[in-house]
Amino acid sequence: MLRLAIVDDTPADSAALRALVADYFTRNEQAYMIHVFDTPLDFIRSTESHDIVFMDIRMDKLDGIEVARIMRKINTDAVLIFVTHMAQLAIKGYEVDALDFIVKPADQFSINYVLTKALTRLENTSSTVFALKTSEGIVSLSSGDITYVEVFDHNLAYHTTKGTYEVRGRLSDVVKKLDPKRFIMCNRSFVVNLRYVSSACSEYLVVDGKKIYISKSHSKEIMKHFSNFLGENL
Repeated sequence: MLRLAIVDDTPADSAALRALVADYFTRNEQAYMIHVFDTPLDFIRSTESHDIVFMDIRMDKLDGIEVARIMRKINTDAVLIFVTHMAQLAIKGYEVDALDFIVKPADQFSINYVLTKALTRLENTSSTVFALKTSEGIVSLSSGDITYVEVFDHNLAYHTTKGTYEVRGRLSDVVKKLDPKRFIMCNRSFVVNLRYVSSACSEYLVVDGKKIYISKSHSKEIMKHFSNFLGENL
């Protein structure tokens, strides 16, 4: 599940932007969560970690550039997109590794463009490529497309957004290649990509409608991991 933040002290602007972002992900059938922060201080004080951040440049008390500098001390991986009435201010975004900027009022075309660009960056920076030797040949698979991996009878089943692939292998070898912030081993037979978890409880996680049960001995640890991933305190 993608985690996004909108930091804007003008409620009407943040509401309009949120609607455009929601339309993009709904059309693309991708799970997402949006946190809206009405003040830059609320964003700075939050414990949440986000994949994509929309930041207004002109805000009271702290401008977006200063807020971004503070954010970068904690989160170096988030894709940052500035939102502004004055495009000339966006040049400062290079100082804080901003991906791009959009000019207010935002429109659907601009949002579609920057979000597609943001997802490409996330894919390129956080993914591992697997070369799977299937019965039909070699398949190149990005870890970002994996929803979960399960093991059975010394075989691995990679469940992905593009289908399921079965190969010979060991789950322990797969785990070593995956980002521990985004993937978690629920039990001896399943590794789950937390981006695709739609709901969770102390007994199981739900991924693509499937209940994947959690090892009782590691239940608290797994729930804490999922909580940290979402940036919430459950």
